[in-house]
Amino acid sequence: MLSRHFLRVKVLQSLYAHKMANNISLDIAEKELNKSILETYDLEVYLYSALLEIRDIAENQIENAKDKFFPTEEEKNPNMRFVNNELFRQLSENIELKKAIENLKINWSEQKDMLKRVLNRFKDSNSYNEYMTKADLTYDDEKKVVVQLLKNYLLKNENFLDYLSELRLYWESDFQFIVLSFLKFIKEFKQTDGPAKSIVKTFDESEKGSRDFSIDLFRKCVTHYDEFDYLFEKHIENWDIDRLAFLDLLIIKMGVIELVYCPEVPIRVTLNEYIEMAKEFSTDRSKLFVNGLLDKFLIDLRASGKIRKLENEETESNNE
Repeated sequence: MLSRHFLRVKVLQSLYAHKMANNISLDIAEKELNKSILETYDLEVYLYSALLEIRDIAENQIENAKDKFFPTEEEKNPNMRFVNNELFRQLSENIELKKAIENLKINWSEQKDMLKRVLNRFKDSNSYNEYMTKADLTYDDEKKVVVQLLKNYLLKNENFLDYLSELRLYWESDFQFIVLSFLKFIKEFKQTDGPAKSIVKTFDESEKGSRDFSIDLFRKCVTHYDEFDYLFEKHIENWDIDRLAFLDLLIIKMGVIELVYCPEVPIRVTLNEYIEMAKEFSTDRSKLFVNGLLDKFLIDLRASGKIRKLENEETESNNE
């Protein structure tokens, strides 16, 4: 399930693009928002696929070593533990993943040398060598070595990250969210999971609430974009919209609109979310600036009766 924080970030990005494009039609902007969310799932597929490609490279290295004129005993009788890793086998046989990789037409031929370097670095690590020589191997050990490869080597390779960022415009900002979700999902894999296991998240009916929240918030932000400018004029001396950092402006406007027009979201959740977004995407001083203005705006909005929350306001949604 997509987190509300992630969806708010998506709305912020779409609102920024909408304003930079001189207010393109709302329908087009909403389609772009949906597209950016859906493309987030493609990133998961690329991560799965890269792991399987590294496994294939490892197998090719073993086969090439066997074909030498004078292979060593170790090369003639190689340790196949890594290439026969149980989690790799499950991923390679997964029906949904095969289809997703095929649909995206993923091909690592031009990045094979990069992935080979990642593998070779990993093979020099203590993690790899302990895995390859451990006497009693468990399924948790199988998962752990894949997580170590992904977390400590593949995802720390700048060339790999640059490549992914070039593929999709928004993936750079999505990366942390997806990686945490991806690692958690791998750790929860069970040995009994078969080829029919659903492992590539899709925007199905279970995600309808998330989709509705993001689209609804985006529409409200566009519709009510200028409605609360009077609050800026009141609380900022010598108010000049052109002098205010644009991202700060968008974050504060989104926060105010959510406070007023999303009665199901608790006030403290909204405030915390937009302060966090200011920390992530704007300047070093933005956290305090956004926090201070939203607090002042909240007092005025409450006094004027514009904020009306549901009775269970203080109960946070499970999606937050």
